[in-house]
Amino acid sequence: MAENRPAGLPADLGAYLGPGTKINGKLHFDGPATIEGEVEGEIIAQANVTIGQQATVKGKLSAASILVHGKVLADVQAEKKIEIQPPGSVVGDIVTQSVVIGDGAILEGHVSMKKEGRVLPLRQEAKKEGVS
Repeated sequence: MAENRPAGLPADLGAYLGPGTKINGKLHFDGPATIEGEVEGEIIAQANVTIGQQATVKGKLSAASILVHGKVLADVQAEKKIEIQPPGSVVGDIVTQSVVIGDGAILEGHVSMKKEGRVLPLRQEAKKEGVS
């Protein structure tokens, strides 16, 4: 059976949506996925998701870990890690345990760091010791 993936992509790549692909709706992936096309809708993955350089995602993105080389115009949530590498950009809020932003990549939004499934407070208010 012939594979419909471009040469040079690893065999364990998982699901692959190539350039020119346009999808509108909700996508669920049990394994890893690589997106090179346009997606308008929600993406939910149980494993790693890679957003390729030619990709544009307009919709909530949730996965174990996410690597962005393309454009994401939505809120992004990753269980473990979000990495944005040039020429990648994310316009939306991020919730994750670890964030890596390469030199030249773009992030426009808020970042919430979480540890062990809960979001940590952005600021801890110091206890004020009042003098009577």
